[in-house]
Amino acid sequence: MRLFTLFNLLLIICLVGCLGSQQTIETETASTETEKSALAMLELSTPKTTYSALEVIPLELTIQNGKYDLLVPISSVSTQSAFKLLAVTDSNGEVIKMKRRVPLGSTLKTLYKDGKSVRCIQGFDMKAGTTQTVSLENLQTHYQLQPGSYTVKVAIELEVYRESMEDQIPEVIELQREIQKIQNNTNPQFTPEVKKDAISYTQDQIDVIKEKHKDKLQNIYLPLKSLRGKASLVSNSISLTVE
Repeated sequence: MRLFTLFNLLLIICLVGCLGSQQTIETETASTETEKSALAMLELSTPKTTYSALEVIPLELTIQNGKYDLLVPISSVSTQSAFKLLAVTDSNGEVIKMKRRVPLGSTLKTLYKDGKSVRCIQGFDMKAGTTQTVSLENLQTHYQLQPGSYTVKVAIELEVYRESMEDQIPEVIELQREIQKIQNNTNPQFTPEVKKDAISYTQDQIDVIKEKHKDKLQNIYLPLKSLRGKASLVSNSISLTVE
C-alpha cells in the first residue's frame, strides 16, 4: 500500500513538472508572437461589401505602428505601393491574377556624407503609436473581377533601416564634392592653412544655401547599406461580392 502511494506521489510530481514546463513554453511562444505583432498591424477595409461589375471598388489600408520608432521606405507606408502585394482569391480559393500591377514608387537618390557618395531610398520616420492610411482608388483597375464572391488581403514586406540622412539639393552636393577635392589636393602650394580657409569658405556657402532652402528639404533618405531587416506583415481579409 505504501509502495502504491509513493508511486502515485512520484507520478503526480512528474505530471505537474511536465505541465509547468509546457505552460512555460506556451508563455514564451505567446510572448514571442506578441513581440512580433507589436511592430505594426495592418487593417484593410472597403466602404461596402457588394459592388456592381462596373463600379469603383476603393480600398483603404491602415498601418498602425507599434511601440518602436521605425525608419522605413516611404513607398511602403504612404503611397499606393503599399498595395503591391495585394492578393485576391475567389470563392473556390483560386488566386486571381493581377492584370495591372500597382506602381512600385521607390525613389532612389545619391547623397553625400563626408565626401563619399551614399545610395539611398526615400524614407519615412514612422513614430511609435502613430497611424498611416493609404488608399487604393479602384481595385478593378488592377483586377478584372467577374460577378462572384472574393476575398482580399494585403501583405507588406516592411524594410526597417538603422539610419537616415537629410535631403540635399544639387548645389550643396556640388559644394561637398568641391570640399573633397580640396582635401585631396596634393599641390605643395596648397598648404594646410590654405586648405582650411578654402574648406571653411565652401562650408559657409553650404550653410547659406541650406538656410535658404530649409523649408523645401523635408524629405529624409535611408542609406541602402543601413538596412536592418524586414518584417512580414499581413492584413485582415475582407470579403466582397461583385454582382
